[in-house]
Amino acid sequence: MAILATSEPRRQGFTIVELLIVIVVIAILASITVVAYNGIQERARTTTVNSDLAAIQKAMLMYRADHGTLPLSADWYSGTAMPPTSRWSTEIIAGLKNEKFIQTSGLDKDPWGQYYWYDNNDCSFGSSGNSPVKSVGPDSLLNTADDIGIMIKTNC
Repeated sequence: MAILATSEPRRQGFTIVELLIVIVVIAILASITVVAYNGIQERARTTTVNSDLAAIQKAMLMYRADHGTLPLSADWYSGTAMPPTSRWSTEIIAGLKNEKFIQTSGLDKDPWGQYYWYDNNDCSFGSSGNSPVKSVGPDSLLNTADDIGIMIKTNC
């Protein structure tokens, strides 16, 4: 009996080219995942802001129904700073919570860590009588394109 010998040695493992291709494919998939995750995170922050603003608006309207006026303006709390360093949200929202107009916690700051901004003195300037409550958005600057806000009719 003769043992057949092969002239080619048996191939074991992967070549460097095959390993590089696998690494490139994994890197592409990882970058797509990171980009998608960042977009999802930003949409979640925006949704959180909209939910917070709706809760604040509802509480302020209930406050106005009970007291006949909206809470004090942010102007008394340096709410016009860039970014807002106002403590109105801490003090006013705490008052709204104490009076049971707000049942949830965590409405003091937006998801980017800035205070919500509020100004109820539009009537004194003879404008439309709407009071803005807003988040300054990711850039932390007031009155820029990324601000997210609502208007509350002040009944001037």
